[in-house]
Amino acid sequence: MIPLFGIGRVPAIIALFIYSLLPIMRNTYIGMENVSPTLKDSAKGMGMTSFQSIMQLEIPLAMPVIMSGIRVSAVYVISWATIASYIGAGGLGDLIFSGLNLFQPALIIGGTIPVTLLALVVDYLLGLLEKG
Repeated sequence: MIPLFGIGRVPAIIALFIYSLLPIMRNTYIGMENVSPTLKDSAKGMGMTSFQSIMQLEIPLAMPVIMSGIRVSAVYVISWATIASYIGAGGLGDLIFSGLNLFQPALIIGGTIPVTLLALVVDYLLGLLEKG
C-alpha cells in the first residue's frame, strides 16, 4: 500500500479492509458449500426459488461458520491496526513502538493491554451476536 498511497491512515485503512475480507469470504464459501445437498433438494422440492433457498435455508445454516470468519477477521483487524501505526496510522501501536524504542516497559504495557482487551471484548460481543 505504501507505494500506491504513501504512509498514514488511508493506506492502513485500505490494507486492513482488504486483509479482513479473506477470512470472511473463505468462511462464507465453506459454510455455504457444507450445507447438505439433501436439504437443498428438499427446499427445491418444496417449491423454493434459488434466492429463497439461499436466504431461508443456506445462509441460516451456514451462519455459525460465517460468524466465525467475521470474529477472526475482527481480531485480525484489531491486531493489524496496532501494527499499522508503524506506517504513521497512529493508535495504540504508537505507545508500543515508542516503548520499544525508548526501552520503556510501561509504554509497551500501556499499549498492549488495551489492544488485548479490545480484541477480547470484540470477540466476546460477536460471539453473543452469533448466539442471539
